[in-house]
Amino acid sequence: MKGCFLFLILLLSTFYSYGQEMLGAVSGNYAGLTGLQMNPSSMHNSKIYLDINLIGADAMVQNNYLYQSRKDYHVSNFFSSAYEWPTHQEEYGTDVRMFYHYRNHRTKDAYENLRVNGPGVMLVYGNHAFALTTAVRSVFSAHNIPYEIANFTYLGLNYIPQQNINYKDNRPFSTSELTWAEIGLSYSYIFYARGFNSIAAGISVRRLMGYAGGYMKVNSIDYIVPNDCTLVVKNLDAQYGFSAPMDYDKNEMWNDKTIKGGGFGFDIGITYTRKSHIHQTQYFNRLCAQQNEDYLYRIGLALIDVGAIRFNTHASGYSIDNKSASWTNLTKFNYQTINQLMDTISWKFYGDNKSSYRSDKVMVWLPSALTAQFDYHVYKNWYANASLVYGFALAAGSLHRPSELTVIPRYESNKFEIDLPVSLYDWTLPRVGIAMRLYWLTIGTDKLGGFFNFSDFTGMDVYFTVKIGFDKGICKFKGKQGCAEKYYIHKALR
Repeated sequence: MKGCFLFLILLLSTFYSYGQEMLGAVSGNYAGLTGLQMNPSSMHNSKIYLDINLIGADAMVQNNYLYQSRKDYHVSNFFSSAYEWPTHQEEYGTDVRMFYHYRNHRTKDAYENLRVNGPGVMLVYGNHAFALTTAVRSVFSAHNIPYEIANFTYLGLNYIPQQNINYKDNRPFSTSELTWAEIGLSYSYIFYARGFNSIAAGISVRRLMGYAGGYMKVNSIDYIVPNDCTLVVKNLDAQYGFSAPMDYDKNEMWNDKTIKGGGFGFDIGITYTRKSHIHQTQYFNRLCAQQNEDYLYRIGLALIDVGAIRFNTHASGYSIDNKSASWTNLTKFNYQTINQLMDTISWKFYGDNKSSYRSDKVMVWLPSALTAQFDYHVYKNWYANASLVYGFALAAGSLHRPSELTVIPRYESNKFEIDLPVSLYDWTLPRVGIAMRLYWLTIGTDKLGGFFNFSDFTGMDVYFTVKIGFDKGICKFKGKQGCAEKYYIHKALR
């Protein structure tokens, strides 16, 4: 709704926008480049020595506030140009709504992730592995939003059950958005290989090029909504900032410079492998002659997406430092430009339209996470994987990555693979997915229920990759295999 103070304005788009980890494509022995998204040392896990990514994409959204009723939902609706979203009348107010809202009093969260992986290549050369990656990414997160604020944002100030109640919340909550392109270099090295054991460490360094970004963090808030057009804020402690491709004085698209910010992102990881047989040092004169060593299990740990983009162009940072404000006729305030809105907010809290302004630079941090992986070779082509993604925030302007615990049984060969990820998303939502690979085409989802109306619709996930891979130990020249005599193996000391 127009005219509310900043945290309500920015939350307008919080709870439903158009994935997360591509769980069925990152854990297997043919993951190659895709496995870098979880752990840069995973390149040595691969049964392929050369992996070329052509294109890949991942689209995911999930929230715990808005939903479409299962009786109204069908996945084919998204592909029908003539489809009209069902609407309903809320108990209070005159506006009709497309989505229902959950009435439990839990804090509300939303996460949207769009990722397009461009051309890339990975090469394994003995104890060394290298990769070049490209991607375009867009992430939005809303974390720990109080239930009352979610209701006021979606339903309006005329939500009578919440009027004339003093809400005071000292639990921080935030929203953040970032759209950027990246190009990365990765390196992994097996620094220990003796007996049945090997340990590899890897690092990825990515140059980040920011297109747009913004954040808001509310540290504490104390407020009352007396009626449907008045907001009384007794105290607000918040920081917010943004850089968008718009003219803030005209509300028109601003195209003077596409890239407005820059920075770096880092991943670092380590993988321990327990081999099925004593490690053998390989000497080969052709890359394809490298042999894959079977394993009993692997354990990996990594920090991923550590970094930030600093917007130095067309950026504005603000804060409200424990100030109060009273805003009458709020619903009649119809701002025309972004700068008008920012000036009005500053005037309401400070009595001056520029006092909330802090900087012409804005820093937005990546959705950082600690990941852990355990992969067990059950029997022949059958494997079981368990993984943990634990998201954490590094600063006020951080994207907040939901945590996820997953178990993935899989069958894999060089021609075919099927994964069945079963996960607990954000510690509360059970999900079942499926991914299938036929040669080098992979299609999957981490939330299979999003394609059926088994329950209310709260989000969806889908991804695919198209790659060309070359298996270790297979050399073809004019249709003939010619590697068997091209490598020599010496047993390493125990």
